[in-house]
Amino acid sequence: MKWEDICQAFPNKWVLIEAVQAFTNEESERILEDVVPLKKFSNSPEAMRAYQELHRENPTREFYVLHTSRNKPNIIEKKWVGVRR
Repeated sequence: MKWEDICQAFPNKWVLIEAVQAFTNEESERILEDVVPLKKFSNSPEAMRAYQELHRENPTREFYVLHTSRNKPNIIEKKWVGVRR
């Protein structure tokens, strides 16, 4: 699905989505070409708990929690430098 389709299907909701096809452009913006809605929520804390659980079980998959009031996802990829504990 496209982001616009998700916004129409779930107006004014928090959604947990998985990016199936995505890339990063020159401005470090993540472009989501094809996404799958996994679950909708009325509030962000509940959505983030579901995200954390899924991410813990599947760390290599690309999940996001976004509100459908956004015209576009607008996800900026940040490069982390340093040591992780």
